[in-house]
Amino acid sequence: MLNNEGDSVVNLVGATANNIGGFISNNGGAWFSNSGTVVNDSASSFVLGDHATLNNNGTFTNGGLFNTSSLSGDVLNRNKGTLTNSGTFNLGGLGALSNLTGSKITNSGRLNLFDSLLDNQGTVDNTGIIEVFHFGSYQNKAGTLENRSNGIFTNAGSATNLDNSTINNASSIINDRNLINAGILNNLCGGSVSGPVSGVQPATVCSIN
Repeated sequence: MLNNEGDSVVNLVGATANNIGGFISNNGGAWFSNSGTVVNDSASSFVLGDHATLNNNGTFTNGGLFNTSSLSGDVLNRNKGTLTNSGTFNLGGLGALSNLTGSKITNSGRLNLFDSLLDNQGTVDNTGIIEVFHFGSYQNKAGTLENRSNGIFTNAGSATNLDNSTINNASSIINDRNLINAGILNNLCGGSVSGPVSGVQPATVCSIN
């Protein structure tokens, strides 16, 4: 168990931190910064508590449970950082998950946006489930969402694809509220969008040779 109360934990370039069947907790304005490799395995939990921040410009892999408190700070994925989730990644705090230019989020598990914003300026690659709940929000801001085969994107909150942004959908986008599209929304072979889309309507991009 690692309990980080208001301090800085820095995982340097070339270093590896493996959480195997363990528990990592960050609270009280703590700062967890990764420039190397962090692995939270399927039997482990990583908690971003009150006013705590996760800064990643390395490789952060969650195979277990990633949880935020209601007062948690930001998750920053930047400088070509990669954030990979095959477990459950819950965002329900005050802070945003910012996937900055050049960075990538790969989701094959479940990514839940309860109260938080996922601000995507890089690439989100989804083969799992991304669910935007009533008070959550997702936006592409000059970013790309690749919703691949078997990927499900469900929106019951706020979803926006801004100008100079792209959604490529090869599976299922389900709007229980409204998706605002000012960019490019491509329905690839096998892709479907249900529910209301405001602005630029989805384009079908599917050729059969």
